[in-house]
Amino acid sequence: MAIIASVVSAGYTSRLLYNRIDLTSLLKATLAGGVSIGTSCDICNNPGYPILIGIIAGIISTLGYAKITPFLKRTINL
Repeated sequence: MAIIASVVSAGYTSRLLYNRIDLTSLLKATLAGGVSIGTSCDICNNPGYPILIGIIAGIISTLGYAKITPFLKRTINL
């Protein structure tokens, strides 16, 4: 559920940022959703928590790819 929520929220976020759905954002959000729920799966006893965690992970992943990566390339050539 977290991975699905992460991909859907990444699709909406990339649509807002790029005016199109970016496939790279969706791929990165799939990984982000899995990692975020994997680290917190022992405290998720309600189905709403994995969905919320996935949504947050998808948004952070897409914003990081869209905004932070170009900033790091510009400033420290990473």
